[in-house]
Formats: sequence, C-alpha cells, structure tokens
Amino acid sequence: MRWIPRLEPYKLVLAVGDYGCILAGYFAAIAGLAGLAHRPDAWHLLQEWEAAAVFALFGVVWVLILQHHGLYKLRAFGSRLRQAVVLLRAAFYALIGFAAISFFIRPPYWLDSRVLTATIFAATVLLLLLWRLFLFPALWHSLLQRARLRYGTAIAGTGALGLLVAERLSLGDAYPWRLVGFLSDTLPRGTPVLNGYRVLGSYEDVLEARVEHIICADPKLSPERVLQLAERWAQQRKSVTIATELYPALLPEWLTDEIAGLSVVGFAGLESRRAFLWLKRAMDVVIAAAVLVLLSPLLLLISIAIAVDSPGPVLYRQRRVGRHGRQFWMYKFRTMHNSTAARQQWRHFIRERILSNRPLGKVVPEQQLTRVGRWLRRWSLDELPQLWNVLCGEMSLVGPRPLLPEEAEFLPPLITRWRHQIPPGCTGLWQISDRAHTFAQMLLLDVYYVQNLTPWLDLYVLLRTLPYMLRGRNN
Repeated sequence: MRWIPRLEPYKLVLAVGDYGCILAGYFAAIAGLAGLAHRPDAWHLLQEWEAAAVFALFGVVWVLILQHHGLYKLRAFGSRLRQAVVLLRAAFYALIGFAAISFFIRPPYWLDSRVLTATIFAATVLLLLLWRLFLFPALWHSLLQRARLRYGTAIAGTGALGLLVAERLSLGDAYPWRLVGFLSDTLPRGTPVLNGYRVLGSYEDVLEARVEHIICADPKLSPERVLQLAERWAQQRKSVTIATELYPALLPEWLTDEIAGLSVVGFAGLESRRAFLWLKRAMDVVIAAAVLVLLSPLLLLISIAIAVDSPGPVLYRQRRVGRHGRQFWMYKFRTMHNSTAARQQWRHFIRERILSNRPLGKVVPEQQLTRVGRWLRRWSLDELPQLWNVLCGEMSLVGPRPLLPEEAEFLPPLITRWRHQIPPGCTGLWQISDRAHTFAQMLLLDVYYVQNLTPWLDLYVLLRTLPYMLRGRNN
C-alpha cells in the first residue's frame, strides 16, 4: 500500500529540471554580476553558502507555484506560446511572494538588493523558458523511446470516445502511455477493435499485469458506475484517468488535464495518500490554533455585539454528518432571532432543491436575521467558531461541505462511502464556486476532492476563499 500517490515520470523530470533552472539562475546571475559588473555584494554572496541555502528553500516555493498554475499537467505541453505565458505569470507571482517575504519577514541571509533580485529572476525565467520550451521536449521524446517509461494502457470503452482516445494515443508520442488494448462490457474477449488492438476483458475482470493504466472513456456509464469501476481498478493497483463529461464544466482548468483534446481527471483515492492525510491534519491544527489566537480580540468583540444586539446564546450549534457518517455538533455565531423556524424553512428548501435538481444556493430568511447577524453572514464571520471543530478533529479547514442529516439521506451508498472518508471542511470547492451547483454536482465536486487530495489543492481552495470573504459574497 502506497503512502503517497505514484508520481508520473514526466512530472519528476520536469520538477527536477525546473528546480535546477532556479538554482542555476541564482548562481549564474550572481557570478555574472560579480565577474562582469564587479559588484562587491555579488562577490560576497558567492562566498556565503547560507544565502544560497535560503534561496534554495525559496526555489521549492517557486516549484509549488508552477504546480499551482498547472504547469505539471499534460495540457501545459499543447502550445509553447500558452506555456510561456503561464510560466511568466507564475514567475510574476513568485516575485510577489519574494517581495512579500522581504518586506514582512526578512529572514537572515535574504537578498536585499533590487539589482541582484531582478537579475536573478530574469536569469531564472530565461533558463526556465529554454528548458521547458526546447530542452525538455527533446529530452522527453528521447526518454519515451524506452518502453519502460510508458505505462501499458487499456481504454475502457469501444464507442466513438474510446476510439478517438485510442487514435490520439497511437499517433501522439508525447503521452507517457502505451496502448495495449480495450475493455468492454459488450464485446467478448479477443474481439479486434482498432488497428490490431483487441478487447482484453470486461470492466469487472481481473486485469493482466501489463495493464498499468486505464482510461475510462465510456460516456454511457453513470457517475456511480464510473466511481465503482475506478475504485475496483485502483484496488488492482492500476492508475485511472476518467475521460468523461463528469467534471470539466464544474472545475477550473488547472484542476483538470487533457488527453486527445478532452478534459480528464485522475483517480487515486485515499489509500495512496495517507502521508497527505497526516500532513493535512497537522496543518489544520497549526493554522486553526494560530488563527484562533490571532483573532481572539475579534471573536470577543463579536460575542459582545451578539449579546447586546438580541437576546439568546452567542453560539448556535447544529447537527452535521462528519467522517465515517458520525454526527457532531458544528458551531457558529448566532445570526438569527428564531433559529428553530429558520431550520424548518431550510429543511423544506433543501428537499425541494434536491428533488428538482436545482442549484442549492443558500436560503437566508431576512426577517429572522439580527442586525449583527446580517453583517456576520455577509463576511462569513459567523463561521469562525468552526475552527474549534477543526481543533477537535471533527472538521478540516478544507473538505466536503458538512451535510445536515436531512441532506445525507439523499446520498447514494457509494457516494456516501467516498465522501465520508475524510472530515468535512470549513470551506471547499462548492463554497468557492458561488454555490451555484446542484446537489448532484456538489457531490461530484466533493468526490473529486477526495480522489485528488493534495496540499496544493487545499492551498488553492484557501486562497480562493479569502477574496470571497473579503468581497462580502456570502449572500
């Protein structure tokens, strides 16, 4: 059993090359300024290994910024111009991060010269462009000539979509997958399908060892069936890519990948991400504790304002469904006069929206809101007490939306098992999408999150949540 997901070879080669370019840009810029411009500060930096070590740590942050911009996905290789634009954008954000660290933290041995900083960033960006646009494509093409770097791939589906993916894989030489055959529930084993490739078995068969990767390209399968098969294949230690229309309309581009011009998503599950779960819990505790301490004066002022504004308790608690289906009390600041009436209204609202497959949104009974509560809801400050739930391990900072027991009754069994593998979150993909999706779409977003849990996905959601709160969009 893996504790971290398997890293694709091309991603490893790219990441190592990017990090090498970042370090090379640092030393090349300093050496150039020292040798050509005869700058004494550059000579001094060449003699200090501590400064190089500090910049090397920042280099890791730069690589994570590249990851955040989707530059380690196959779609990034489609166009050199597009990749160059995204690379420059990522470099701009790296420069902003560097400037923020310089201004607010200023660690020891940090660069304090604008000329040195500008020269280092210019040299690094130039090397990254040279590496990614010219050197890596040639190197990767050479490496792919070795069959062991290509995964034996079977396509689940013999319809038009499956044949299209097969043709693109056969013609293209940039994919790390080698087509070995098809899977089909309608054609018998051995049936020829395309260019000599045959049916290797049905969706339920135990697959042979040479099949290492499966691309699910059968749009006739229901979402539940797709997840069921993907879980079965993952249990056979096969990596899975889902090339259906389940997710592309719901997710931002950088969260999806591309095969043969089709948007796809990967499937891994939590069995290969146990190390990330430990890291996620550690981050939850550290961040939640720090925010509670830093915002304690604000929390006290809010509590006083609620007590003065209207009679009743300061906190409001509500039963929610947590990890493994266990219920817990979720805490919020009280924002309404009569929470019981609002709860009954919400039950009717959510049932009507789920049954009619309409966007969920968020019902806000204006006549029940207190003056302070209206302001708290606008800026999402009523949800700050949930940080206590995070410290208790009942919730996470990022995760699936915590469901009411009335909502959980509508969950299909397979979705229930997948969704409840991790604690619900204070924020998540549904919350940052303006809550404009239906109940079924929200469930798909939650399952996607569970399948693709990574630290940078959490970072993406948290960074998107902050401007959402600052713009007062919780209406």
